[in-house]
Amino acid sequence: MLLAAVGLAAFWPLVAIGGISFATGCLLSRRPLEAFLALALALLATAALLHYQARLPSSELTGVARLNDGGEVELRGLVDEEPERRERTQQVRIEVDAYRGEGGSWVETSGHVLVTARLFPEYDYGDFVELRGELETPARDLDGFDYRDYLARQGIGSVSLFPSLRRTGSGGGNDITRFVNGLRNGLARGIEVSMPEPEASLATGILLGKRSSIPEDVTDDFNRSGISHLIAISGFNVLLVAGFSTSLLWPLIGRRGALLISMGVIVLYAVLVGGSPSVLRATLMGLVVLGAELSGRPGRSLSALVLTVAALTIVSPRLLDDVSFQLSVVATAGIVIGARPLAEAMGRVGGGLLQGGAGGFLTEQLSVTLAASVAVLPIMAMTFGRVSLVALPANLLAGPAFLVVILASLASALAGAFDAGFGRLVGEATYLPVTYLVLIARFAAGVPAASISLGGAVSFIVTAALAALGYVMVRRSEPAVEPESRLRVGRVVATAGVLSVLALVLWLDALTPDDDRLQVTVLDVGQGDAILIETPDGRVILVDGGPSGSWLLNQLGAALPADRRRIDLVVLTHPQDDHVGGLVALLDRYDIGQVLAGAQEGTIPAYRAWHEGLLEDGVPLLLAEAGQFAVLGEGIVLEVLGPPARGVDNGDELNENSVVLRLVYGEVSFLLTGDVAAAGEQALLASGAELRSTVLKVAHHGSDGSSTPAFLAAVQP
Repeated sequence: MLLAAVGLAAFWPLVAIGGISFATGCLLSRRPLEAFLALALALLATAALLHYQARLPSSELTGVARLNDGGEVELRGLVDEEPERRERTQQVRIEVDAYRGEGGSWVETSGHVLVTARLFPEYDYGDFVELRGELETPARDLDGFDYRDYLARQGIGSVSLFPSLRRTGSGGGNDITRFVNGLRNGLARGIEVSMPEPEASLATGILLGKRSSIPEDVTDDFNRSGISHLIAISGFNVLLVAGFSTSLLWPLIGRRGALLISMGVIVLYAVLVGGSPSVLRATLMGLVVLGAELSGRPGRSLSALVLTVAALTIVSPRLLDDVSFQLSVVATAGIVIGARPLAEAMGRVGGGLLQGGAGGFLTEQLSVTLAASVAVLPIMAMTFGRVSLVALPANLLAGPAFLVVILASLASALAGAFDAGFGRLVGEATYLPVTYLVLIARFAAGVPAASISLGGAVSFIVTAALAALGYVMVRRSEPAVEPESRLRVGRVVATAGVLSVLALVLWLDALTPDDDRLQVTVLDVGQGDAILIETPDGRVILVDGGPSGSWLLNQLGAALPADRRRIDLVVLTHPQDDHVGGLVALLDRYDIGQVLAGAQEGTIPAYRAWHEGLLEDGVPLLLAEAGQFAVLGEGIVLEVLGPPARGVDNGDELNENSVVLRLVYGEVSFLLTGDVAAAGEQALLASGAELRSTVLKVAHHGSDGSSTPAFLAAVQP
């Protein structure tokens, strides 16, 4: 947060410096009147900030927050927001209406609690719940981030980590909100069945604002490359959508009709991405800008924006601390001030190629992207103390594609929601623009020194930026000088396009595996097991799924072709979280031919969700027994070596009775041992089965209770 990062008490000097810097820019343009007004506004802004600080609401705890840090409590309430599901947990916001008093009766109260719960069972908006656990006051300083203030702006004064949480009913809340959430969830499932990972999670985040399932490495790439705003809904995104809609419709139905429809489009977009307060504010700013254009006085867009921001901050002064609000305002202002001059300059440089038609459309999208990207740089520098050196080129490459991604994601969502097979057919084409965004972020983030820490240079950067803004604002109405020569843009673009397509074809060819090889891939799913087997004739076998559905899907998306959405056989070695936790996510994403598992029945929520999903989908369940084997193709045999029919009983039945497999392909073999320990290894030795193998997957993640000397001697990996 911009203001929280430096403290309100210390921020007013920066406002004064900013006003002086802005005035300097005006003086450089020989506009003394504007310079005088800038200084006056700086003094007014400083006084307003000091007044705001003095009028901040008291930090005294009220309502349910008075129970914080006081031991175990019992609460009753309503899930009043769609839970945010992450890799292994879910965050559930509860509107509390009562707590259990000393006499055992319910005592009315109010307030919100943010609960971190395990991923299963899942909760939904409108669920009535009861909670038993401890409430904590949110941390003030969380790695330099004021988490308490962040939650306070959302009306949350308490957090609870992994309490006992029980659903007592459903159907509460607002009917319209419940309908919108159902619509968004249906579209999200449509994308999930249509696209592989990580494209599906990214498309869901961009189209629907559901960002929690985007893999961490993808998020890091977007942050380092300076294009993270594409997946964080703000005024920038809203105006990109508005600009795209207007540019597309203007030649077809005229200026007035295009602007009116665009206003409806951004309202619909706000609904799709969840209609959070930050989204609604960004939408309001977008409507104001479009309304100014519609009135026939586009020059008043900036004035209308300023009045809107003033009204919003009068109603809710704490918006000044909200970095998403700051970015929305600055990005919108950047587009209003700079997009048109930039488009005109590009048109002059590019000649007829970048004026009118497709060239003019591309110019408008690039100018909007560039104007917003430059405008938010000072805020990003002040908030995070870092600046991306690749942000501008990355934004120029990614910005126009963002709009294509929205359309592609919507097409996939609708097709997948209608029919999974049709969705996958559509997804084979629509996932490509999303892949392009992922590659841009990955490439830009991989550039050495892609982002640098500014340290004490932050104030200098902001000062220089404000001075430049003052200069640009007073000069933007002056006629530009026609360049002496124009670049041969057409030849450059055509040549670059041909080379890019050629490079892409060669790259995809290099990454396409040979079809005549057996491939065994140990997937990186963290602390857990997931092993993917692909046969030359296209069969796919998955042994275990690791602890997290998002990790597993991301790894499968990278390992399998985009059109491979069937797993012929899933083997669950034993029902523990680090083996079954990720498998639940397969049910909505892949067709599963059959499942092989041992006789053990798990009691954990993830196993119950997996087992119930298999029964609901009618997937055949096979019981693993030593001595079974399956021929997977010419020369490929999958043998079941354990557990023995009578089982292994040494107090750790789940691990010791893991399903043990031996995959044989000609002279090469793989021994997959699950989580067996010494007793399980001894049972395998006593069975007399052939254990010698080329590759051994060490049992129980390399635990010191496994891989005994006698067992290793028999396997000879």
